[in-house]
Amino acid sequence: MSDQQFLRAAGKTGGSLSSQLDFLADLGSRLAATDDPSPLLDAAYREMHAHQPAGSTGFVRAVTGLLDLAFANAALRLRLAEQLRAGDSLEMAADLQRSLQPHCAPGQLPIWGVNRPARKLSGDFFDFYPLDRERIAFALGDVSGKGMNAALLMAKTISLFRCLGKRIESPALLLEAINSELCETASRGMFVTMVAGHYRTADGRVCLANAGHQPPLLRRRDRSYQSFPASAPPLGILASTRPADERLELDGGELYVFTDGLTEYRYVSGERLGVEGLIQLIEALAEAPLALRLEALLATLDQDGGWEARDDLTVLAIDDSWVRSDAGIEPAEGVAAHGRGVPAASRPEAAR
Repeated sequence: MSDQQFLRAAGKTGGSLSSQLDFLADLGSRLAATDDPSPLLDAAYREMHAHQPAGSTGFVRAVTGLLDLAFANAALRLRLAEQLRAGDSLEMAADLQRSLQPHCAPGQLPIWGVNRPARKLSGDFFDFYPLDRERIAFALGDVSGKGMNAALLMAKTISLFRCLGKRIESPALLLEAINSELCETASRGMFVTMVAGHYRTADGRVCLANAGHQPPLLRRRDRSYQSFPASAPPLGILASTRPADERLELDGGELYVFTDGLTEYRYVSGERLGVEGLIQLIEALAEAPLALRLEALLATLDQDGGWEARDDLTVLAIDDSWVRSDAGIEPAEGVAAHGRGVPAASRPEAAR
């Protein structure tokens, strides 16, 4: 019997309480058994009003309530299905973000980075790769906003850094070129703060440019610190943005580049970590190997459960005193014993 035939028969018999109960029971079972109750619901409303007994307001309310519940359940199932699909999309986007991070084992290079998203997707990013036998390009940035749009803009910025950074020597000119691309295509109101540069392993020299980002910190061997403020606004806002190149010598020291999520990390009480708190953590962990040092830096914040991450946490560091044995790794072929130089397996020509 079709749904319409069933409803007509049930409605025509509907004077007695028992027939009304049978109608509700059969209607309920049919609604529970279907994934799409719309055809049955439409027929139920028509047949109920056409054959309802006189004075059967309770019966009408019962049928209406049952149908409303079925509609609500159908809408809930639809929303859950959409959330599952969105969850799958977010997971795929998160996997894509992870795939864009450098593929390098800890201790292979005198540079390392760590990113901990506050949510599924991160608006922060870092990257580094060897330019030649003695230079390593690096970048770290923070995209405004959250969610999928920020993740897509992050992926585009990393791609531009990878592509243009191999052809443009000056970090300032590189950021200018990335800014030009972002101004043409970025969504209105979105921007990127970014530090980009390159590090010479032979003599510890760094050339970097800063567009609207947190000032990087140079830790010298005597434990004094120097910061390098931004020389231009964030990327994606003004087409004429041109930061300046900043040159420095690490001389056995370390360079730390980080996002504001780290310095704005707060105690539950409201106390902010700040730059001074970050320096204290760096000093407390200064003797650890580079990769372990950065991992421990973030883990230290959570060790007593007293901190809250309100933003993505990202930090990248270059250790000019790096020695490969610090990570328990024997020097690879083509690398001096004291750790200078880009490992042969990491050089662009070695991958060809």
